[in-house]
Amino acid sequence: MRIYPEQLMQHIKQQLPNCILLFGDEALLTLEAQDLIQKVAETQGYLERFSFSLDGNFDKDEIYAHLQSLSLFSEKKILHLTLSKTSKENTAFLREITPLLNADILLLLQGPKLNSQQMNGVWFKTLEKQGLFVTTNAPTTQRFPQWVFQRLKVLELQANKEVVDFLCIHFEGNLLAAKQEFEKLALLYPKQTLNLHQVEQSITTHNHFSLFQWVDSLLAGDKNRSQRIYQQLQAEGTELLLLSATLGSEIQKLLKLSYQSKHTLLPQLLNQHQPKLWASKQALITEVLTRLNSEKLEQLLLQCADLEIAVKVENSSDNWLTLALISSTFYQT
Repeated sequence: MRIYPEQLMQHIKQQLPNCILLFGDEALLTLEAQDLIQKVAETQGYLERFSFSLDGNFDKDEIYAHLQSLSLFSEKKILHLTLSKTSKENTAFLREITPLLNADILLLLQGPKLNSQQMNGVWFKTLEKQGLFVTTNAPTTQRFPQWVFQRLKVLELQANKEVVDFLCIHFEGNLLAAKQEFEKLALLYPKQTLNLHQVEQSITTHNHFSLFQWVDSLLAGDKNRSQRIYQQLQAEGTELLLLSATLGSEIQKLLKLSYQSKHTLLPQLLNQHQPKLWASKQALITEVLTRLNSEKLEQLLLQCADLEIAVKVENSSDNWLTLALISSTFYQT
């Protein structure tokens, strides 16, 4: 069963499953899920914890020994396995140990965000059927306001849409800072309904964005968001050449799809794309290709190439303006 971190407690408070899969790119959500699982497990008699990394060489025999020992002679235990990549060796090992799972052992498997192909693997599907898959990815732009609202609610704080939107703008991409600032608000204004003035006076801006969030905002045609991320990246000292090259690479991919879509339906192209694209990414690509045709994408690619040359010759402030003008094409109607 696939759940969000905020649903974890309701699924484990009565009885822990044989395995819990924690995969995602957000460290705070992963750490919080681990802590919650540990606390609940202790109340249910899981008093020992053993951790192993499945990257490189690892002691298979010791892991097998833990799986084959029963609580008649030892405490229930948590077997925490981590992997940074899903290699053939470690996924084959996971398939081998899955039949050995039992009620005396909680298998906690942790790793980075998985793509669709990895989640369609036999090892993953088999484990997911036996337990819980907690997606510890950073909330999407669409889900982030709800995440903020729920966090405030847990701290017994109320906030209207104006306050939530303000907090989203200032904390997107930095959940740890959001958690710390929300806890500070709870100390300053316990059990209150927050107003915008209180929040503006109390919080410190901690938003952090990646190049890929900027590119996705351009694909979505979101002018305000793309400009906000662009300004933040510039203020943080992100190299202009890196921004231009990243955008140019994305435009090149879009142009290839645009050419191919003249002979093959776009949904079919996206479904066959390698590496496999997330549904949200497919939606963004579909959206942008309805606004920008092949000729426009060709122009944009040439402009990015010219900009890269200009940056290498002289990295002036005019080049930042040029990139801003190129970017604006994505949200012009």
